[in-house]
Amino acid sequence: MDQETNDTHSVDNEFKSATEVLDDYIDSIYNLGSEVVQNLTELQNLDEQLEKLRAIYKVCQEKYFEVLEESDQSDEEEKIASYWKDKTEKAYDDALHIQDEKIAVADKLYSLISRHLERLDDELARNNINLESDDDISDMEFDPNETLYCFCRRPEFGNMIQCDHPRCENAWYHWDCVGLTQQPSGQWFCPDCEFRPYESNPLDNLMHAIESFAMYSYPGQGLDDFTLSNPQFH
Repeated sequence: MDQETNDTHSVDNEFKSATEVLDDYIDSIYNLGSEVVQNLTELQNLDEQLEKLRAIYKVCQEKYFEVLEESDQSDEEEKIASYWKDKTEKAYDDALHIQDEKIAVADKLYSLISRHLERLDDELARNNINLESDDDISDMEFDPNETLYCFCRRPEFGNMIQCDHPRCENAWYHWDCVGLTQQPSGQWFCPDCEFRPYESNPLDNLMHAIESFAMYSYPGQGLDDFTLSNPQFH
C-alpha cells in the first residue's frame, strides 16, 4: 500500500505547472519566428510578381482588342492579333502558376504553426492543465493598441475562427461569441455574412489578388522595358 502511494505521489510530481509548460514551449519555438518570416517573405515575393503581371496582362489584352477592332483584317493584322493573344494567355497562365505557388507556401506556413499549437495542446492535456475559461477573460484589461475582432470588439484570445466571406467586416470571431464548441468542417460564415450573396469567380479572385501587389518579373525583362508597340512580321 505504501509503495502504491509513493508511486502515485511520484507521478503527480511529474506534472508541470502551466508556467513551466509555457516556458518549455517558448524555448521550443525559438526558431519559429525566422521560419515564419521566411515563408511570409516568400509570399511577399510572389505577390510582388503578380502586380507586374497584372500590368502586362492588361496591356496585352488592350493591344489584342485594338487589332481586332481594325476594319481591314489583313494577314499582317491577323499575325499581330495572334501575337498579343498569345502574350495575354501566357500572362494569365503564369499568374495561375504563381497563385498555386502561393497556396503551397500558405499551406506550409499553416502546417508549421499548427504543429506548434498542437504540441502545446498535447502538453497541456498531458499535464492536466485547464486554461481559464473565456468568462474570466472579459474581466481582463487589454492593451488599447491591440487589434480588435468579432462582434464583441475584443482582442484575440482562446479559439478563433475566420469568416470565409471575402467582404466580412470583422473577419475573425471568438468561438464563444458565435456559439462554436469545435472547428466546423468546410466553409464557415458568420451570422452577418451567412445569407449575403457570394459567388466565387476564379478569374475575379485572380485579378483581385493581383491588384494588391507590386511587380512581376519576366526573366530579364522589367515593365519599363516591355515592348508596347506592335511587332513587325516580314
